[in-house]
Amino acid sequence: MKLPVDRDPAVREMLTGILTAAPGRLPAIFEEARAVRSAHSGRKAYLRAVIEFANNCRCNCLYCGMRRDNRSVERFRLEADDILKAARLAAREGIGTFFLQSAETEEYDAEWLAGIIREVASMGMSVLLCVGVRDEADLDLWREAGASKFILKHETSDAGLFASMKPGLDLSDRIGWLKTLKRHGYGIGSGPLLGLPGQTVESLVEDLFLMKDLDVDMSSVSVFLPAAGTPLESSPTGDVDLGLRFIAAMRIFLRRTLIPATSTFERLRPGGQLACFDAGASVITVNMTPPSIRDDYELYSRRYFVSLEHARSVIAAAGLTEASEGADA
Repeated sequence: MKLPVDRDPAVREMLTGILTAAPGRLPAIFEEARAVRSAHSGRKAYLRAVIEFANNCRCNCLYCGMRRDNRSVERFRLEADDILKAARLAAREGIGTFFLQSAETEEYDAEWLAGIIREVASMGMSVLLCVGVRDEADLDLWREAGASKFILKHETSDAGLFASMKPGLDLSDRIGWLKTLKRHGYGIGSGPLLGLPGQTVESLVEDLFLMKDLDVDMSSVSVFLPAAGTPLESSPTGDVDLGLRFIAAMRIFLRRTLIPATSTFERLRPGGQLACFDAGASVITVNMTPPSIRDDYELYSRRYFVSLEHARSVIAAAGLTEASEGADA
């Protein structure tokens, strides 16, 4: 896909400078990022809860443990009662956003998910979806049921790298679907997977421009970690420090977006999520997938699962105040 060419060279130089900054420059960069965050959301940090309810995927992405051809993964789909039990716990804890996530699959029908969305919305929480590409009619059904936000990671703005990492899929279709989500009334979120083999700083700068072009409401970055049973299982992990630079670049360039401190940072470095907040992040997500099956939602091997206690301790250590995303963001 050919991306827009009207990129301001000075902005490109600024973003490249953040991503390649010497360690001695980072305190000033992170301070600027926190100042931008403060200007848009004060001292607030937003707490989400996620439940990963199905892991049977039709896609065959080279980096994902749930890829279609990985026969070592036990496939599951949670029942509605299990999902709603987690939602009620999240509501009791005062969490403002409930995040419904699944692999890309059609093993559940749209009305089934709409019923869950209605129940969660009735608890007073904002409903966020991350369920991949479905029919446009499904989007309308879920929007009417109460879902307001949708995350679809573009993974990389490099069309060639995208095609090699996601066989049979096309970057232009992915971007088109993000625009479709926006047209159907959703606040949208996207972002790259940092550290994919062959990825460059130049393509990461394009990731930032792409999210700006899409006018995303949520922007995120996860650091690549290999998953067993995939073609990339022996590949090196992504660079945490580059990931923190990318968070700062998102905050300084995109300014108002909700930026999560993803679990990959904590998995790779103790204190990694606190470092994300120091670089400008504003969201942390508690994992409420039942322990008996959550290892089978294998985005990467030996995942770090964020507990409510950990999330709240990170927010406190960052000097921020927990707030309800549904009410404030």
